[in-house]
Amino acid sequence: MAKIENPKNYTGRDLETIFFRPMLSGSDAVDLGIKILYNTPVPTTLQFWKRAGDILQKYTASGWNGGESATKFQKQIQLSKVKAEVGYSADDYFNMVYETIAGRSDVNLDDLSGTELEAAETSLFREAVAESIRATMWLGDTERNGQLATFDGFVKRLLADSGPGENDVPCFYLPENFAGNSDTDAAEKVFKKLWEDAPEVLKAFKPQGNLVYLVTSDIYARYEEELDNVVLESAYLAKQNGREALSYRGIPVIDIQVTPYLKTCGDMPQTFALLTDRRNLAIAVNTADFPGTEIRMWYNPDQMENRQRAIFMAGCDYLLPEMVSMAVGGISATLSSDGIDASGGAVSITVKGYRAVNSLTAQGLANDDSPVGEAVPLTGEQGVFGGTLTGSGIVKIRCTVTYLNGESGEFIIQ
Repeated sequence: MAKIENPKNYTGRDLETIFFRPMLSGSDAVDLGIKILYNTPVPTTLQFWKRAGDILQKYTASGWNGGESATKFQKQIQLSKVKAEVGYSADDYFNMVYETIAGRSDVNLDDLSGTELEAAETSLFREAVAESIRATMWLGDTERNGQLATFDGFVKRLLADSGPGENDVPCFYLPENFAGNSDTDAAEKVFKKLWEDAPEVLKAFKPQGNLVYLVTSDIYARYEEELDNVVLESAYLAKQNGREALSYRGIPVIDIQVTPYLKTCGDMPQTFALLTDRRNLAIAVNTADFPGTEIRMWYNPDQMENRQRAIFMAGCDYLLPEMVSMAVGGISATLSSDGIDASGGAVSITVKGYRAVNSLTAQGLANDDSPVGEAVPLTGEQGVFGGTLTGSGIVKIRCTVTYLNGESGEFIIQ
């Protein structure tokens, strides 16, 4: 059996130049649509300078009139120590690395040692680490049991700060089934409302060219479909040849590509969109200011397994709520208890996307949708809410959800 036994260990300067720096710079980093901070001084802070207003003054022959200093906004990014570990059987690992190298025409397949082998191994692990960081920065939740739980992501932080207040993140809610919406301009209306609800300070930054729509794949696909349906020759050609990128009124639209992760993250809204400035969201990675950071790859002969480990610091945050406009959807409620008892009793309801929910009430309904008994508040955790209904002749339940921004929505469960 072929196997790879040479150990690799990156620390210090090699950790930056060989492993982390290539994945945190270049076109791939730009495509993320956010700001990337690598090995910035600790504590890691987001900084934003507010341009001063009118600084012109009437001329005087002497003296110093001065003026107000520029306003600087700062927010510290909380970094968490994280560890990435991957193990492969020796045979599978060799095949993966061999296929990576064999796909290139400039490699001598009779000599797969040294630099070529190390580069292939490093590339495989680097891609896995980069993808985990990317997914966690969006959907991370330290209160979750399971994946993407190493640090809190943008969605959780923005939802926690959403509301109707002046210093809150403006947020509105989409219909439960956005993808099945019959409206022919559903995605365009989302972008339009995001712009209309955006604070004036965010709109004022459009000429600088850093505004961006960051959306889930269903909104992106729906918008592309709407563009395909435009009766123009250019739209027909784009439908045939594809589009390199989408934009709405000059603002880029970026698919953040987290749909596979959303399916396993029931606490998060399954659909969302942001309008923000690229400089307002940041992911920070640090390998220089904390002891124990390293990249290690080795072969374990006892288990006949190739193992890879990375230890580093990571975290993300946004700076200013007035530089974000948000829309969320894909929130649903389903009955998790055994059926609906006509005479009431205990009920249990599971809410997908409960991170956007503030409170939940349940009301029994008769066949003609008339209320039966009193509406009862439901309590619970981790998305499972319970309570006790009273009355007779109950055939369905109306769940009223109050979202974090004060809006409410209804779900009928039969």
